[in-house]
Amino acid sequence: MKEDFKYEIWNLPSYITELESRENLTDKDLENISGGTMNRKLAASVLAGLSAFTIAPGIVSPVVSAVTTTKSSSQREIKNQNVNFEITKEQAIEDINYAIKAIKDNHVSAVEKVPDEVTNQAKIEIENLKDKVSVIDEWRAISRIFSKLHDAHTMVLSPDFLNKRLPFDTEYENGKFICKSGDFKDCEITAINDIPIDELYKIFQNHYSYEIEERTVHSFFETPSNFIPEGKFALCGIDTSKPIKVSFNTQSGVQSKNFETTEIKLPNLDSEQWVSYEIDEENSLGIFKLNRCRYNEEYFNTLLNFYKEVSNKKIKNIAIDLRKNVGGNSAVVRLFALGLKKLEKFCSFGACVRDGNKILKRDSVVIDKNDIEEFRTYYLGENYDKNILFDGNVFLLTSHATFSSGLWFATIFSDNNLAKVVGEIPGNSPESFGDTSGKVFCTPNSKLKFCTTFKKFYRPDKSKDGTRLIPDVQVPAKDALNKVYEIIKNNK
Repeated sequence: MKEDFKYEIWNLPSYITELESRENLTDKDLENISGGTMNRKLAASVLAGLSAFTIAPGIVSPVVSAVTTTKSSSQREIKNQNVNFEITKEQAIEDINYAIKAIKDNHVSAVEKVPDEVTNQAKIEIENLKDKVSVIDEWRAISRIFSKLHDAHTMVLSPDFLNKRLPFDTEYENGKFICKSGDFKDCEITAINDIPIDELYKIFQNHYSYEIEERTVHSFFETPSNFIPEGKFALCGIDTSKPIKVSFNTQSGVQSKNFETTEIKLPNLDSEQWVSYEIDEENSLGIFKLNRCRYNEEYFNTLLNFYKEVSNKKIKNIAIDLRKNVGGNSAVVRLFALGLKKLEKFCSFGACVRDGNKILKRDSVVIDKNDIEEFRTYYLGENYDKNILFDGNVFLLTSHATFSSGLWFATIFSDNNLAKVVGEIPGNSPESFGDTSGKVFCTPNSKLKFCTTFKKFYRPDKSKDGTRLIPDVQVPAKDALNKVYEIIKNNK
């Protein structure tokens, strides 16, 4: 047995928030899936009717690109100025009204009118504005407004200049923040600027867009592992332009020290190994790791090679590791499912879709046994090889970080009885808002960027809980793979 699960810097939603461009498929992309040549009609079918494109929320300067639009150079140059940049109260009101209008014109819940909870919060924020408003104060105000939508995909992105961190690492262990480096190594962090950690969390929660509390718990407590971003503190109202006072519980009592923030060393996401697999022949387990839902040639080839090697080595169990998967294109789910021999019926999510001033209802896509086989043979080509279809046990690993299309993957496999889910409740609801509207909005004065959604999704199996995906076996995320090994051993 082995376990290497850890929230690394490049897995943190606070950094990797990005609106990935939909990738145009080439003929080469469509080759060699499940032992055959994929027909272009499969891509058209999956992308047009079955997929959802979603992202993960964040609070530190993200890499942002439009989903279906291309930014001009002038758009890329838009900045939030700096921490001292202020606008007038009238300009802040204009920005807030701009954000509300974007919700009114795009969000699926606002066809008839913007929800009262949202407009009431907007009135409160406008009433409390000062004559001069900083970018951070406006960011916090609009964040409080957006939080009332209970939509984890509608969010205000962090101001560009909040790109630093505290100069030490942390881990969240047994309900406590533990400093892991520097002068206070192994000491518990008890307060930031004299605000107790629990109170700071409550402030953060009031400014965060989420559907279920597991998401805020993860984003506040779990994701700072080795990574303390100033954006998180700024969202909570802490002035990060000044030294930040951190209090530690030491052997000689509580001690405090002021820390200057330091630059974040950004990893190269282009070189990130977001899809990979390994085969444990001794325990007859294939482990497929998918940290992003990217529908491209690399995914196709990795998936094909995985199924081939599992077949050649007569592996009896596979585990799909989604514990670090924060979303992307849900079309990856269907391609993976096609390789399972047990796939006799496939039911996807239903949705309500905003189309101008109308709501279009889309029923769940259901493919029965006969259609599935026809789907395979027709779309995968004449050389489709039935022998590599996997006919063993499937486990799916989840964490509170599993989000968006990562949640889709887990829910579809669960509701179609394709896998046993092991781990933690994922970070958003199976019945939730999703699919970004295709652009990053920018307030006219503060230049804050934000995004919103235009769909409401509904769980494939309506008899199950719509608020949470409850794993079949609930264990801490770090223990999920070891639990799978335990299950395999007990089933021998």
